[in-house]
Amino acid sequence: MHFPFRKRSSVPRSRGNSNVSCCPVVAGSAVLYCETCDQPLSSRCVINGTHRDHRLKDLKDAVHDQVEKVEKLSKDLTEKEKKFGNFIPKIDAAERKLEEMCKQTEELLQKEYSALMALIEHNQQQAFFILNAQKETIKRQLHQLLEDTHNYKTKSTAIIEDVKQLSSKEESENPASLLGEISALETSLYTMKEFYSSVDKKLEVDDTKLKALENSIKKIVERNKELLPRPWEFSETITLDESKKPENVQISEDKTEMSVNPSSNIGLSSQSPWNSMQASQTFDKGLHYWEVAVGDCESWAVGVVEQSRAKRIQIQAKDEKMNSWILECDGGELSVLHNNDFSRVKESNIQTLGVFLDCDKGRLKFYNVNTGFVLHSFFVQFKGSMCPVFKIRAETDKMAHLKICNLIHIDEHYDNSDISMPSEMSSEENMESASDISN
Repeated sequence: MHFPFRKRSSVPRSRGNSNVSCCPVVAGSAVLYCETCDQPLSSRCVINGTHRDHRLKDLKDAVHDQVEKVEKLSKDLTEKEKKFGNFIPKIDAAERKLEEMCKQTEELLQKEYSALMALIEHNQQQAFFILNAQKETIKRQLHQLLEDTHNYKTKSTAIIEDVKQLSSKEESENPASLLGEISALETSLYTMKEFYSSVDKKLEVDDTKLKALENSIKKIVERNKELLPRPWEFSETITLDESKKPENVQISEDKTEMSVNPSSNIGLSSQSPWNSMQASQTFDKGLHYWEVAVGDCESWAVGVVEQSRAKRIQIQAKDEKMNSWILECDGGELSVLHNNDFSRVKESNIQTLGVFLDCDKGRLKFYNVNTGFVLHSFFVQFKGSMCPVFKIRAETDKMAHLKICNLIHIDEHYDNSDISMPSEMSSEENMESASDISN
């Protein structure tokens, strides 16, 4: 399928050759430390020139700097722990606020659904009123036809007797007067003939208005079928595939969050490399929806890749020949990518991204969950199973986080003592008006 996108720039998106592999450094053989590559160097590494023009440092100085860095992080952590103090009251307060917010939302939803049901009920009453009114109108017409038939039958008997007496009146009555009587009888006979000719047609019930009513209600139903379904009805439990986890990526216990530590070497090159992970789930039919919290990551990419290719290819930004469909935010710029083609998306500042996949109709839609706006739609005939994919870049001053939201209701009882970190709390954000879902 052809995508009318502009060709992607050939400028590499990830770090250049700063991570060129070097000979293994045996413990005790390191003599220098390369700040550019973030690795110790042996004398052989220095001699072969692999790290020429890189920022080098004495190994002891490098260790000293790293110790200071870790000590500073430890001190910051201790200060933050003191600042927050006992977490239980804060968690309790947050839970009370959550309950209040959900209660208010529940009341609003109930009010809106009540209004919707009232509209439907009123529409139903009107439809049946029209139906019954039309039925009564047709019944009155049929009863009138029965009365007319009875009247015409009585008149017909009298007219037939009058016609039989015409022959005897020819000799005895004035011809001029008889002609007037004959004309009146002829008119009555034509009238009765026309009436009986129209009886069959009048017996056929006219259902034009009934069909119009049926079509009107069918249109209302079809329109509501388009409006009422929302992607979240097809929510899936998506988890990260731990077996394909890159070395520098950490994932949460529930396998819904991936994070990368800050990197001090980003400034030495244009960008840090992408860190990619696939989901444990794949889809080859049906409707599926998942949401991803991307607000804690400056550079991220979310989409799907064909499973047949995902099994063979290491998913990296430099490898753009795989069959994938991606929405990417990089350096504040939002783009959609398919193979070597990409196109800019105007909207930015996305906190939660919704992904809707229709395998049967070949649709892939990306939503800004907080606004309900459709960011982009792909229309493709998928040939294989589709696997969700997620990518993030390391940042300079904080950890980069990307979290798959939990949209599936879990009916389990738990106590607050089980909550260890805020990042483990589910984020269930619903879209209020996802537009043109039927497109």
